[in-house]
Amino acid sequence: GLGLAMLANQKLPGISIFRTIFASTVATSVAVASMMWLTLLNPTTGLVTWILDQAGQPRLNLLNDPDWALPAVSLTTIWLNLGLATIVFLAGLQSIPERLYESARIDGASRLGTFLHVTLPMLSPTLLFVTVIGMILAFESFGQIHILTRGGPLDATNVIVYSIYTEAFQSFNYGVAAVQAVGLFVLVLGLTGLQLRFLE
Repeated sequence: GLGLAMLANQKLPGISIFRTIFASTVATSVAVASMMWLTLLNPTTGLVTWILDQAGQPRLNLLNDPDWALPAVSLTTIWLNLGLATIVFLAGLQSIPERLYESARIDGASRLGTFLHVTLPMLSPTLLFVTVIGMILAFESFGQIHILTRGGPLDATNVIVYSIYTEAFQSFNYGVAAVQAVGLFVLVLGLTGLQLRFLE
């Protein structure tokens, strides 16, 4: 997200079109994104299969392989949240005063030095916000798992939110689901507290 925001922050003709493309995942629903990735990862007709065929590699059924299912779902989740991160980082970048960059250039700072000593420190509140929100959104992942894998194969993608759903609405173990929900709340609260304590 930060990399895309830095690209979108360039003063180039037509950059607003690229900003719209980068941020487009914000307007994409979980169901639509999941169906799109289900098509892309299809083991017979998907784009990933075609790329593997062109490279002379064996086909992979990512969503039905216990070793690859969670990374495949994670990729979908990252893609879904990329637009939000890009928009927030772009807003943070545009709030940094230009005079700081001018001072860095006058002092002879390299691009890397400017990024490390000007951009990152000025973006620290934005980084904190994106990190906390991204972590919470990751723990809330449900729709993409339900559509892509339904918690399988072999429970490889049965994350805590999906487990709460299956325990409560399929197995009707409401007590177990309630305990898991409280555990999820405590876990997210604890991790958020740690992030606020150490990243702020």
